[in-house]
Amino acid sequence: MKQISTQRHQLAEGPFWSQAEQALYWVDIPACQVWRWHQASNETQHWTLPKKVSAVFTTQSDRLLVALSDEVAYLDKVTGELEHLCDLDTDIVGNRSNDAKCDPNGVLWVGTMDDAEKVASGRLWKITPEGKKTLMLEGIGIANTLAWDESRGRFYFGDSMTRKVHAFPYPEFYDVRKQKPYFEVEEGIGADGSCLDSDDCLWNANWDGARVVRYSPDGEVLQTIELPFSKPTCCVFGGENGMTLFITSASVATSDETLANQPLAGHVVAIDLTKMNIAGAPSQPFAGA
Repeated sequence: MKQISTQRHQLAEGPFWSQAEQALYWVDIPACQVWRWHQASNETQHWTLPKKVSAVFTTQSDRLLVALSDEVAYLDKVTGELEHLCDLDTDIVGNRSNDAKCDPNGVLWVGTMDDAEKVASGRLWKITPEGKKTLMLEGIGIANTLAWDESRGRFYFGDSMTRKVHAFPYPEFYDVRKQKPYFEVEEGIGADGSCLDSDDCLWNANWDGARVVRYSPDGEVLQTIELPFSKPTCCVFGGENGMTLFITSASVATSDETLANQPLAGHVVAIDLTKMNIAGAPSQPFAGA
């Protein structure tokens, strides 16, 4: 296991592997920061934004796309300037963006949540490169896990408040949350961010579970990787051969005593899965520029 980040983050999230840059991006939500680590040089850089930021994506140009607390915007990597693309839940006081991913067509899907984690006021939005947004779901507690299995016509989406991840139909989409979930984690654990490997198995970060779990397409647990921190937040495949699993984590809501025993809590780490012969595709960039 290799430490990637150079400082302990409050809530590192949204790891994004850029195959073109051979670099990993991630965010620290409450710190309002976007981070980038370049593999070949082992150098990091970061941008501090005026609002909380929950996700970052490369685009068809040199700009980045970021999901801010109440909007989606482009970020100029040179000047740090933001260009507004569309609003998010500006009509719901207290909501902010959370997990977000681009589908296989490069269309952005953004889940929102109540920042205080008290009420299920979150939504799921689909946003085109032109900034047109479509409301897909409402009544979400903590939006998490966005992943697409095109071979099975599935879109995986979860709510950490219910501890369930469902397999929604894709590209035809309708609400299946009243049906049996794809999987459900036990009480006290949160099903956080996920990614798919090349065998269409889903890897999920178990918040407060100190592990990432690999689920088969049938929802069976295939592998579990124990981690040296309690709160993994998301994972993504990357590296030159796609056999590195990058994992973000959090240090928030953790006692000083626990943090003293978990020096990697709040850090981003990399695990080489070459011996397991497991790989995954790089992250999907946004289709806009």
